[in-house]
Amino acid sequence: MAEIRHQLLPKQEEFIKAQEREVLYSGAFGAGKSRAVCFKLLIRACVPGARELLTRKTNVALKKTTLHTLLQRDGDLQPVLPTGTYEHNKSEQRIKIKGGGEILYDGLDSPTKIGSLQLTGVGVDEAVEFTENDWTMLRGRIRVNVAGLPNQIYGACNPGAPSHFLAKRFGLALKAKAVGNCRAISTASKENPFLPADYLADLNTLTGVAKKRFVEGLWVGSEGLIYDKWNREIHVRSRKEKWKFTIIAIDEGYSNPFCALRLNVDGDGRVHVDREIYQTKLLNRDKIERVKIMIESPRSTTAVIPPEAADLIDEFILADIATEPADNSVFSGIMKVQQYLEDPGDGKARLTIDPCCENLIREMESYEWRPEKDAPVKAFDHAVDALRYGIMDVARQGEGMRITLI
Repeated sequence: MAEIRHQLLPKQEEFIKAQEREVLYSGAFGAGKSRAVCFKLLIRACVPGARELLTRKTNVALKKTTLHTLLQRDGDLQPVLPTGTYEHNKSEQRIKIKGGGEILYDGLDSPTKIGSLQLTGVGVDEAVEFTENDWTMLRGRIRVNVAGLPNQIYGACNPGAPSHFLAKRFGLALKAKAVGNCRAISTASKENPFLPADYLADLNTLTGVAKKRFVEGLWVGSEGLIYDKWNREIHVRSRKEKWKFTIIAIDEGYSNPFCALRLNVDGDGRVHVDREIYQTKLLNRDKIERVKIMIESPRSTTAVIPPEAADLIDEFILADIATEPADNSVFSGIMKVQQYLEDPGDGKARLTIDPCCENLIREMESYEWRPEKDAPVKAFDHAVDALRYGIMDVARQGEGMRITLI
């Protein structure tokens, strides 16, 4: 077998060498979490007879992110698994390591498929996306014994709320004690010496719970969280059906991220966000082209853009995209989103978000009031602002008012 060399961060190495049955690499932005999972996966899969599963909440997100880290070059970073060291059957989503074992990969949106597997171990990326039932189901798949290879479930994620089952299970919440044979390795952004200084400086402009979680690597909540009715178990899920109409809600940005969310509305007025764009330094023509890809039914789709982005509105109209000015009232918009997060009493959430909308989900869990609670903290708010514009437009259409610029 070919020798494979990679330079590891100290916490990545600690995670890879950990022998406990359950291991979690809990890291802030820039901690190399996905690569850590892939490194551990590779080392384990090189053992003859190994049968490892690589998973994430959805198969689409897994292929776009974690699998890319495993198999593709990422800037100056080499792929974790070099070309020529494996055979890849894409239709079966199976990777055979030459001289070793095999890697299977799939999202947990195929639970019946994964539920039939027997494995030596499971690597989980963005473990905070998983429910406790998901984690338990994966633990139950690890039953194949291979000499010299301990059975393990090993995951990585950004910190979440202290109420999350992972925080309790791994002793990351205040006063929590880790369950037996569970170990967490925590790291902060500053512990990665390879991160550019300007990137770290930008991260340090975050404030409040966003900074504590995504820069300092802490599992903290906040009494000042704005969307305190938010619950991943209720509001994060996949939905596919025929929609009554669609709104592309946009928060303008260049140095800050440009964000576009696709809000689909069903016949009962319930909203499902199933696509997001979240990127800096996009020119207007690039924004338009990316939004056009999101539009599946032009006749029933409208873009909403804050009125202060007048130039972008004009260019959307010239591109033949039905466009209307967003109602960007902050407080009333927040209250309207809160209403959509409330339990309607019929067992069907009024607002759901697809797991692929990672930035929106993160912001929903870290968007907070200033201490005096007269306005939200202006940081890490691009996706939640776009959501607010979209929800206000859904409500406006429900009230029979609509001004479309064409």
